[in-house]
Amino acid sequence: MSVTTSESPQEKAYESSRLELNSSLIIGGTLISIVLVIALVSFFWTPYDPNDMGEGIRLGAPSMQHWIGTDKLGRDLFTQLMIGARLAFVVAIGSTSIAAFIGISLGLLAASTRNRYIDEAFSYFFDVLIAFPTILMAMLVVTIRDASISSAILAIGFSASAIVSRLSRISATSILKTDYVKAAIACGTSRPAIIFRHVLPNIYPILVVQLMLVASSAILAEASLAYLGLGAPPPQASWGRMLLEAQRSVMRAPWGAIVPGVMIIAIVMGLNFLGDGIREHFDPEMRNKN
Repeated sequence: MSVTTSESPQEKAYESSRLELNSSLIIGGTLISIVLVIALVSFFWTPYDPNDMGEGIRLGAPSMQHWIGTDKLGRDLFTQLMIGARLAFVVAIGSTSIAAFIGISLGLLAASTRNRYIDEAFSYFFDVLIAFPTILMAMLVVTIRDASISSAILAIGFSASAIVSRLSRISATSILKTDYVKAAIACGTSRPAIIFRHVLPNIYPILVVQLMLVASSAILAEASLAYLGLGAPPPQASWGRMLLEAQRSVMRAPWGAIVPGVMIIAIVMGLNFLGDGIREHFDPEMRNKN
């Protein structure tokens, strides 16, 4: 005798969530892995030297010698694309690291302070930074320093730190108001111990997702800065500058603009999918709901 069982709505919802989780991680991980492999390979091998004019064929069509064609100076576009992938990861990692260090530190400091006026001062400071456009921040940093990749990373990281700070402060404040944290404080547990034992383990899924968004925003911001001439100067290859250089010849050689645009879209979508998958997998509240 065979026994048939029917799934409850909760079990069906769990299965749906699990499939969605797997698809998010797979799509995001695949897109990021492809771009990451291209970036890593560029450290050891490229089809041509980044500044090699080759045979002097300008705006050449894709061929066996030049897989996605050449630019207006006769340089191999696939080589430029590989160097641009490396630069994109450098910007994403550098900017996200700065935003995480400054943002989480200030956010936790604001949440753990016992002085209401200091907490409000931090809150107003975060709001001012959030309202300050990244492009203007980059112009300010470039004026103080110079137009370079390090200046772009500093500007993007410092601008993004405001959002991370605000999210850290709000999330940490809600955890500090819970009964078990109040009980730990009453037992004499120090503030640093509470932060590392109770606060960070409960807010890190939210922070991971936000930092993924920061990384994708950093890549978009760097491409915009390079397009405006505020990013990495030549001869450093950048997807944003590739778009700028292909602008005047887009009707004659559209591949020069299409390929870097597709790469920007791919890595940004990959980071967003990866962030969603990580949030669904590690967020304790979502696990409890399931």
